[in-house]
Amino acid sequence: MRKIRPVQSVFRRMLQTAAAVLTAAAVGAAGMCVPVRASSEKKPAEKKEMEATVYYLNENGNGLTPVTVSITEGDLHSTLQTFFKKLREAPAKSRLIPLLPPDVTINSYSFSGGLLTLDFGKNYQSLESTREVLARAGIVRTMVQIDEVENIRFTIDGREAVNGDGLRLTIMNADSFVEDAGKTINAIQHTMINLYFASGDGKSLKLESRSIYYSASKPLEWAIVERIIAGPLVKGNYPTVPANLQIMGVTCSNGVCYVNLNQTFIQNQLTVDEKIPIYSIVDSICDNCPEVKEVQFAIDGESDVVFRHTMDLSRTYSADRSLISS
Repeated sequence: MRKIRPVQSVFRRMLQTAAAVLTAAAVGAAGMCVPVRASSEKKPAEKKEMEATVYYLNENGNGLTPVTVSITEGDLHSTLQTFFKKLREAPAKSRLIPLLPPDVTINSYSFSGGLLTLDFGKNYQSLESTREVLARAGIVRTMVQIDEVENIRFTIDGREAVNGDGLRLTIMNADSFVEDAGKTINAIQHTMINLYFASGDGKSLKLESRSIYYSASKPLEWAIVERIIAGPLVKGNYPTVPANLQIMGVTCSNGVCYVNLNQTFIQNQLTVDEKIPIYSIVDSICDNCPEVKEVQFAIDGESDVVFRHTMDLSRTYSADRSLISS
């Protein structure tokens, strides 16, 4: 029997789906319907109605509202199809807005080892920034209720998905988006930020100002580090850290921002001076977050690390404007 997880529950895996791989293609004109070959040797499972939570944009389009709906329990494919349909249909007699507009299609999906990959049509990338972040949050929160689904990845026409300001859409799960006490996901924030990337010779930092939208479920400092990882958008600016670098955590306390990265930060180093990766992050955070005076780095939770033989990560770093070139 299929189970739909409560939104706040701990992830569980259904034993009967171990090692299963399901791929559905050609999702049809509405982007939703995929034929499946039925087995004549098995009796169809008894279908039951059960409750699940589906997210919609509120009437102002600046937040998400959860709605409890009744769905027919079925196999993974049929359950996904039901949720896909809900993404496009607002509840009757409500002012709520579907997560996906009619011109944004789901080309196909695949499932393997708890990872659900959704491949969208090219129009997904043209979603206005606020709606894109909210739609992504709502889709993830809706889909991870399915007991087999632990993580979700977005692609666009089979390629890695990026949003409007160049941020790669990494693998997401329920913890990627936070709900407030009113059961609505926090609204999207908009701000202008200054980011610092490498110069052509890798010896100095160059300013890049950018308008961004980000979810209030994570601090601005996290959004800044994400965009440093995503890389520059301005010609003549160059990356300071590897594009596959992962953020393990970003928190702030008493004027110190604690940035926890994975091993990629020290293993896959770019051809830039040793100070550039450190101060690319430090100067970007301190420039945009006046309450942050220093930044403390950690690698997989450990700060007893020396980066590039000279940069001791057990100490804190404050901004160094002398590295910034015009």
